[in-house]
Order: sequence, then C-alpha cells, then structure tokens
Amino acid sequence: PNLEINLVSVNPTINCAGDNTGAITATAEGGLGNYVYTLEDTMGNPVTATQNSPGVFTELVAGTYVVTVDSDDCNTTSSTITITEPLAPLNVTFNTTNVTCSGNNNGVLEIIATGGTGIIKYAISPQLNQFFETNIFENLAPGTYEVIVQDVLGCFETFTFTITEPAPVVLSVVGGSVMPELCDGDSDGEFSIDISGGTLPYSVSLDDINGVYTVGTATQTEFDFTGLSGGDHVVYILDDQGCASEWNITFPESVRIEPTVTIEYLCVNNVATNIVTVTVDDSITDLTDIDYSLNGGPYQASNIFNDVPPGTDNFIDVRHTNGCIQTTDLFDITQAVPLTLTLSEGGLNEIVATPNGGSGGYVYTLNNEDYGSTNTFIITQSGTYVVTVTDSSGCMAVASIEMEFIEVCIPDYFTPNNDGVEDGWAPGCSENYPNLEFDIFDRYGRVVAKLKVGEYWDGKYNDKELPTGDYWYVVRVNSSENDRSFVGHFTLYR
Repeated sequence: PNLEINLVSVNPTINCAGDNTGAITATAEGGLGNYVYTLEDTMGNPVTATQNSPGVFTELVAGTYVVTVDSDDCNTTSSTITITEPLAPLNVTFNTTNVTCSGNNNGVLEIIATGGTGIIKYAISPQLNQFFETNIFENLAPGTYEVIVQDVLGCFETFTFTITEPAPVVLSVVGGSVMPELCDGDSDGEFSIDISGGTLPYSVSLDDINGVYTVGTATQTEFDFTGLSGGDHVVYILDDQGCASEWNITFPESVRIEPTVTIEYLCVNNVATNIVTVTVDDSITDLTDIDYSLNGGPYQASNIFNDVPPGTDNFIDVRHTNGCIQTTDLFDITQAVPLTLTLSEGGLNEIVATPNGGSGGYVYTLNNEDYGSTNTFIITQSGTYVVTVTDSSGCMAVASIEMEFIEVCIPDYFTPNNDGVEDGWAPGCSENYPNLEFDIFDRYGRVVAKLKVGEYWDGKYNDKELPTGDYWYVVRVNSSENDRSFVGHFTLYR
C-alpha cells in the first residue's frame, strides 16, 4: 500500500503567547511499517519536540509544521499544520506606594497589565482564590504580598511586592537639659528633645495641638523649649509626611509659697514682746518641706519667730526642699514703750485716766469694775480709787487717786430782782445728774413749780410774783447708780 500520513493537532491554539503547550499527532499507513516520525518546519529543518509515543509530538510553540515518515522502503511528508497563539503575551508591571506613617494602613498597589486575552483579573494574598477586575489595591498594611494576574484563557503572571513603613517617630529628652521651674510664676523652666524616625523635617508644638508649630531644618532633630511653667508638658510632632505623634514629658512640679507675715504684740510677765508668724500658700500641704530664715540668718523649721528686735525693713526667706526660695514683704517691728497710767480730776466728781505707751487698744477697770474703753469715771462717794489699764498686748499699769465726793449744792435763798445776782433758784453741782428734777412748794403745800436740771425758779406762780418767805423743795437726782432725794427749804427775798 502507498505510504500515507494522517495529521491531528491536539492543541492547535496556545492560550498563552510564548507557551509550548501545542501538540501534533501523526498516524502513518501503508508502506512496509516500522515507521519513523520526524517533525520539521516548512523549510525541512528538524524541530526539537517531545515524542513520547511514535508520531505524538508535544511541548510545541506556535508555528507551522510538517511530519515526515520513513518506512524503510520509502518516506513521505505530510501536509503543513499550524499552531497559533495570542498576538501579545500577558505582560505585567506594577507600582507601589508605601505606608506614609508608622502604624497606618494606607499602602497602595497599582498593577499595569498588557497583552493576554480578554478581561484581565487580579488576586492578592491572603485571598489568592478571589479575583477582582480592579487593578488598584488600597489600604494595605506594611508587609510582603503575592499577586496573580490572569486573563480569560487562564494565562497568568505572579509576582511579589513589599509595602514598607517609615520608622516610628521616637522622642527622647536630651540628657542634662531639664531645668525645672522651682517657684511657681517664674516661668524659667526648660528642656530639650531629640527626635528620630518618621520623615524629616520635623515640626513641633508645645502643649497645643492646634498651636503654632516650629519647623526644623532639613537635618534638625533637636529642639529646645524655654520659659516653661512647672508640671508635665505635651510635645506634638509633625513630620514631613504630616504624620502626627504626641509625647508627654514628665516635668517637675513647681511650688507656690507666697509667704505672708502676721505680727502679734504680746505681754509676758508685764513686759511687751512680739511673735512673728509666717504662713504659706494652701497648696503646700506638707509643711516639713519648708524652712525659714529671718533677715538672712540661719534657717529654722519653725514658722514662728519670738521677740524680734525693733527695726524696719525686716524680711523672712522661705525655702522649699525643691530649692525654691521666696521672700516675704518687708515689715517693721515697733519699739515697745512701757505702759504707764496717770490719774487726774476732771469735772465734778470725775476721774480721768491718761495712759501712755503700750500697744494701744486700752481697756480700764475702776476698783476691779470693768469700764471697757471708757477712761473717765464718775464717783458717788469719797475715798481712794484704783484704776487699771490694760493694752492690746495684755500689759497692765495701775494708779490710785484720793477723791472727795461733792454733793448736790442747794442754795439757802435767792432774790429775783433782776440785778444779776441770785435771781433764780435751782440745785447746783448737778452736772452728773442729767435726769435731775425738783419741785417747789409754798408753806401751804401747794406745788408752785416743777422743774428739771438746767431750769430755774423765778419766784412766780402763774406769772404772778410770790411774796417773800420760806419755800420748800424736793430734789430727785433720778440716777440709776445713785438714786437719792433731797428735801428742805429756802427763803425768797424781795
């Protein structure tokens, strides 16, 4: 029989350009048998191919082929057979955008695919079995990812990529730079910081996230803060990518002493002395943290200074264990003048007490009876009177005086003749009896006048002159301290 070749292409179209997945099967008939199959191109050049079974050629790339068969007695060549592939291979490139700030998940992958067949789809780890038509993947955390890019014929490319993040911003306090504000209100504290990580240049703001930021130079990592109050501070940092962080700086607390002085003048064993007491702000709850120095002298734990010598412009330094020293306002200590007392006669039956020296604020007693701040006394009987004066410091002085009591003076007669001498009748020596009253009677017991202190009887009754003769009186002093009455008679002369 004639030698003939039958050709069958198992995979005439390769899905992925450049692959070697084509196959051709050749079957020879006739001749003497013992067929030897050879794959050739159209120019008659042998083509290297895999032929695991006679006439079955695999792992072929796209192209046009012929098969020749040798059967010992003769040989023959088949017609041509073509294997095709897509016009352009699937080609993949990609761009990545790394995480801008440490700790964020804003990395981006953009895949650029060309060639292939049909719609290209994409899968990214850890979900490589889930494909998407989008070629951009956002919100990626730092890490290494695997990607599959595949067309509709199953042609695919794989690649890995890594999303990185900048080193986190780290702040440290420069050693030896902390200078605390010792006394509240001095605003002399300071410290310096050193920044690393993130992206330079840095911008910093102290204690105000919305405040004015100081922008450093392109290489500056150290920043100084001065004029600070005591207590912790917060440093806010922005790097060049706008990455924000904040750091609490533990800063020593300052103290508010604000010392004030209270001076108290006392009397000890009837000798004037003084006590100077220093008080501090209520914010200082542990008074063992402070001590005191008078006029630059040695410090003492007590806030009380006894018997400070007289003088002006005294001061007390108050020192806290943190090193803060604040000074009181200047104060004066007055010279103590010994308290003395002088007694003298004033008006009718009156004692006047005149003190000198001491600390003022005098109070008095008369024969151990309290008179408060009144320094004049009206007596009601003759005798020796003892007055004690006490000043605001408690010092006392004592004096005594012999006094003769003068009774109400009652005239024996009067002559109402308008000569300017004894023209009216009234009790005298009545200055100490403001409520004194007196009544006058004729010899028949008729009341001819009812008068008060300061008034006089003119010898008339119902505007008619009464005759010469004796008339009687009743005088009432109406005093709560010496309530007495006087009864007697006097003569009216005309």
